[in-house]
Amino acid sequence: MPAASIDAAPSTDLDALAGRLARAAGRLRRRLNRQVRAGMDSDPLPEAQLEILRLVNRRPGIRIHDVAAELGLASNTVSTLVHSLTGAGFVDRIADAGDGRVARLRLRPVAEVRLQRWRDRRGEILAARLSELTTGDRLLLARALPVLERIVDSLDEETAGGAPALAAPPEGSHDG
Repeated sequence: MPAASIDAAPSTDLDALAGRLARAAGRLRRRLNRQVRAGMDSDPLPEAQLEILRLVNRRPGIRIHDVAAELGLASNTVSTLVHSLTGAGFVDRIADAGDGRVARLRLRPVAEVRLQRWRDRRGEILAARLSELTTGDRLLLARALPVLERIVDSLDEETAGGAPALAAPPEGSHDG
């Protein structure tokens, strides 16, 4: 697919913009994951298992039910994935102190190391690509990041049952 002209006026058609954004974000994630996987010295984990590890890393002690809700997966699917991660030595299932029927998840050190190596490799790949951009393009990207982060935050809020809030920050504030 040919690259879009940088000089072309950006589309303000919301459907077209939404489609381009979704395609670009998906392509970036898939290609970045592919390159990170290619540079890793261990067997790659399926993306669903990586997502669970990332979530448990951010929220140690999370319940399987909450993992399922956060990732939009069925609880039995998450339970199966966690069983595989437990068997591979990446996750510990710990009985909840208040309710022994509930399992809480914690990463094992080997998973923490693996996630850190993944983040480091991803950072190296992205930094190399960013260094190839012009200063102007890097500034444009830096200015767009707060908007993208607000979109992600609004999607998170909507998923959690809240109302999306996409209002721009007050005039004169600097997000980055």
